[in-house]
Amino acid sequence: MSATPPKKYYKVAFLLFEGVDILDFTAPMEVFTHTSHNRNPDNPDRVFQIKTIARTRTVNAKKALTVQTDLLLEGAMQGIADFDIMIVPGGPPSLINPFVASNPPEVDLIRSFATLPPKTPDEPRVLVSICTGAFLIGAARLLTGVRVTTHHRAVERLREFCIRVNGEGAPPPEVSHKRFIDAGVLKAGSARLLSAGGVSSSLDASLYLVSQLTSPDMAAFISRVMEYDWKGQPSE
Repeated sequence: MSATPPKKYYKVAFLLFEGVDILDFTAPMEVFTHTSHNRNPDNPDRVFQIKTIARTRTVNAKKALTVQTDLLLEGAMQGIADFDIMIVPGGPPSLINPFVASNPPEVDLIRSFATLPPKTPDEPRVLVSICTGAFLIGAARLLTGVRVTTHHRAVERLREFCIRVNGEGAPPPEVSHKRFIDAGVLKAGSARLLSAGGVSSSLDASLYLVSQLTSPDMAAFISRVMEYDWKGQPSE
């Protein structure tokens, strides 16, 4: 009789802030929790352990949803090495623009996560931006010479923002509007960058990540459970 494979735990940090777009973070949560709770098709268990991180104990998302967070930002900084995946959602430009301009501590947390060594040599940590969350990653000066996407209305603005933040001599990012892009390991860090376009694109990117960390069959199964027409491959 073959031994039962051990469970593989992926610890996922969701970085939240006041005014964050709701589907940007709830859609990946839905995908990860379905994956954790379903055991079909047959493959080694993969469990996503989710923690929300914010400056305050509660966050008001789009003035419509109040979220009680698991970890405060300061404590999360001390334990950031525990996490395998970080999700950085976005928000409306009227919120994101002044937010990134204020050099928020959330940017330091992103940079710390992205520059940590991988837990295992063959599996880098994964940094995921959703929609305009890419601006926070750009503010961390991580988008140098990489392919990245964001909301279709923010493509040019993200490119210009990164050029300004990174300074002269740094290779600019290649910004285009796609459902999602797997850019591989960052040139300015050690994490793998996965970026999604606007809002609903987070479903495609999350299912793609599940397909990479578990199996394509599992991702296809979860998309059927969710009754979602998954657009499964990253853009070239």
